[in-house]
Amino acid sequence: MVTTEYAGDLGGQRMMVTGTSGLAAAIVEALAARGGEVIVAGRAPDRAQALIADITTRHPGAQLSHRTVDLADLASVRDFVETANRDLDRIDVLINNAAVMAELGRSETRDGFEMMFGVNHLAHFALTLGLLPLLRAAPDPRVVCLASGAHKYGEFDFDDLQSTRGFKPMKAYGRTKLACLMFAKELQRRSDANGWGLTCVSAHPGFARTQGVYDRLATIPVLGWIAGKTVVPLLSQVPRKAAEGTIFAATSPKVEGGGYYGPQSWGGLKGKVGPASTAPYAERTDIAARLWDESLRLTGVSV
Repeated sequence: MVTTEYAGDLGGQRMMVTGTSGLAAAIVEALAARGGEVIVAGRAPDRAQALIADITTRHPGAQLSHRTVDLADLASVRDFVETANRDLDRIDVLINNAAVMAELGRSETRDGFEMMFGVNHLAHFALTLGLLPLLRAAPDPRVVCLASGAHKYGEFDFDDLQSTRGFKPMKAYGRTKLACLMFAKELQRRSDANGWGLTCVSAHPGFARTQGVYDRLATIPVLGWIAGKTVVPLLSQVPRKAAEGTIFAATSPKVEGGGYYGPQSWGGLKGKVGPASTAPYAERTDIAARLWDESLRLTGVSV
């Protein structure tokens, strides 16, 4: 069974993780506990500092820092990229973890993108390409994009990437996770073609038992409470276990560029980590290339 212990000694590795709560907290702690220098990238400094203080109490030697970025604002992403390229000499591993999940109603980022598509995919797309010089400066750079089994829920409508017509929360969320998965695969192909030297993979946590899950169930009278007491404990796993797919993707020498990793039991909801199955649509290189071009246009970044 793959566990976070597989990561071994990460001393000398500089890792960046987006997000400051939920699964991010478990990922950051697992990496820091094994000697990695971890940069926590998120929009809430107070929450990030609280996370760092909490982890440091258990791991006094942890090398942790925070950099502020609001993934719902491309101007913030640009500023973040500019200062990171100025201040740092390299990034060994970038973990694109932060996400907005299945909003009940449609909302928009500061740039007018549907919130989940803007944060989960477009912001990470811009962030990753902006940090490419720092990644290329590392001896064996790796990019991990967090996907989900929800990527199998749908396909792209390139005439309505922002879900302005008939918004359905889980379908819209699934498309963003499909975008994350296909971005990792396309980034690997482009790295191979251009000699960037990246290993680009994606991972999924299965069904992570985070506070966000319980917060969402709390909006459903009676049935939400019942599900929280019965179904969720049975089918989900605690964040420490849910983080193992990401840790494996970020650190294992056994991963293959363009691969996808996560729990393998209960239909991918929990269990041992290994190669995960993808929808046939996610393997379409023509769609991935079109998504790349559209993402360049929407974000205004260049590479």
